[in-house]
Amino acid sequence: DLIEAKKILRQKNIHFVLNVAGILAEDDKDAIPLELIHHWHNEGLINWLGRSSNVYELIQKSNIVALPSIYPEGVPRLLLEASSVGRACIAYDTGGCDSLIIHNYNGLIVKSNSAQELAVELEYLLKNPQIRLEMGANGRKRVKELFSSILVINKTLQIYKDTIGC
Repeated sequence: DLIEAKKILRQKNIHFVLNVAGILAEDDKDAIPLELIHHWHNEGLINWLGRSSNVYELIQKSNIVALPSIYPEGVPRLLLEASSVGRACIAYDTGGCDSLIIHNYNGLIVKSNSAQELAVELEYLLKNPQIRLEMGANGRKRVKELFSSILVINKTLQIYKDTIGC
């Protein structure tokens, strides 16, 4: 859907670089074939970066982080990392995405499988850099308040204590 959203925006003469990094899962029947990834790269739809050992740096260099995943994830690490860096996020309404992203506060939640709506929301953030910055700052604040390592460790320890009756 992200590729379709990019095509929709390209037709409206809205251009941006779509950096894509990741691991190729050849044994996953739902994985995107490498040939198709190269095709998109050659068409200028994506900038294929392949496997990256420094996702933090890639996020820092980005203005927006999009995760239009149709697979339910607990707490999507990419969105957590992007928010901690202060980036506005766009995600589908699947899995735990809405546990991190509050619509119009630190990002945008889009109806799953809707390339058209994804394009509308991408256009909105691309054309509104101040809103992007505010959402990014709100995301960073939210991560610090709810997901800091000290907070998570203390909550985990409390669960253990409650479980064994201490």
